Amino acid sequence: VTFAYDPSQMVLSDVVIDVPAGRTVAVVGPTGSGKSTLTLLLSRLWDPGTGRIHLDGRNLRDFARYQLPREIAYVAQSSFLFDDTVTGNITMGLDVPQEQVIVAARLAGAHDFIEELSNGYGTRIGERGASLSGGQRQRVALARALVRRPRVLIMDDATSAVDPSVEAEILRGLRAAELPSTIVIVAYRPSSIRLADEVIFVDDGRVVAQGDH
Repeated sequence: VTFAYDPSQMVLSDVVIDVPAGRTVAVVGPTGSGKSTLTLLLSRLWDPGTGRIHLDGRNLRDFARYQLPREIAYVAQSSFLFDDTVTGNITMGLDVPQEQVIVAARLAGAHDFIEELSNGYGTRIGERGASLSGGQRQRVALARALVRRPRVLIMDDATSAVDPSVEAEILRGLRAAELPSTIVIVAYRPSSIRLADEVIFVDDGRVVAQGDH
């Protein structure tokens, strides 16, 4: 795969990656090396300039637009929350039992602080989640992804605002949970990187190393 936002400046060059199903993969590298762009391509928020990306052997371009959100969940460093209840922000119109919402919140490390809110899961959190801290907003956004039980979970530095110990606990929980998910995380903290089955090191738009921690 190659990709550029501006044809005069290549962002990713000749990237070849194979991620086995069910694995947890950490993408690491310097700032500006192309890590976030790679996650955008994997979730098909952008298409590569050249090359192909496959999910279980099927080109992402062959999926109907409505299909991919059922298969791939993308959690960014800064996710938008609505002036709605906690449950409403997690389900986003998805018809799931409250028990499933709570399971997702527990996996995201959000259940305990949600229970302490004035009305628990029924608490309205204000425009853009203004009543929550940055780390709490990130965990609600992660629960929103997890409640859908995606086949691929992509996290672009999505736990940067939580304490390192909490981040490590969340990632350990995701690995231990019975999820149908392959997990790809952009990570910076060594404690998180060590939890991955495999590490992909990206530098200057190229994959320069791939292996265990």
